[in-house]
Amino acid sequence: MVPPPLSQQLTDLTNLLGRMCTHAAGSLQNATAALLEGRDRLAAQVIGRERELEALRAQIEDLARDALLFHQPVAGDLRAVVSTIRSAGDIDRMNRLALHVAEAVQRRHPRSVLPSEVRDDFAEMGRLAVALAVKAAEVVRTRNVIRAVELDRDDDAMDVLHRRMFEVLMDPAWPHGVPTAVDITLLARYYERFADHAVAVARETVYAVTGHEPDAVPI
Repeated sequence: MVPPPLSQQLTDLTNLLGRMCTHAAGSLQNATAALLEGRDRLAAQVIGRERELEALRAQIEDLARDALLFHQPVAGDLRAVVSTIRSAGDIDRMNRLALHVAEAVQRRHPRSVLPSEVRDDFAEMGRLAVALAVKAAEVVRTRNVIRAVELDRDDDAMDVLHRRMFEVLMDPAWPHGVPTAVDITLLARYYERFADHAVAVARETVYAVTGHEPDAVPI
């Protein structure tokens, strides 16, 4: 069987990677809703869709292998294939972090995981993280280097919220005990790492397009 042209394979890889990003964004959006509203069934739905993302990653790996085997790409095309493989790993980790949020909801159900003091902060962390994933999907599909570099700056707001969580938890007047503090520490870390992986996807795209790291790209 004659393989499709390399240009078609690269287009297919881009589309699949964009779908992975969109899936991870949806997973975290639903996991955050489950966290804020104590919705055990919604958390279960997030976990139940894990195989859909695994199937997308498997398609990417198969297609990337065929591109390398049959076309032996060089220069920019080779960077595009390799960066897609790496980005698929980052997006897979993003989705797993969303699953960890959903699992926390199930583990504590019917009790709410979040005390009222931190609910607004987690709502904002969820909004920011989903927005980063959606922008990463756009970057993957359009290969827009300027939009990719923007993600690094967008992530600063998540870092601020992550640091704020530690300030809240270290307050001597914290009234909710150690188990709740542990839950919140882990959850805040999940959101912060989700955002970091979205930035990593954008950085891989910049490298694939330009051959340079994002910090070296003039905008």
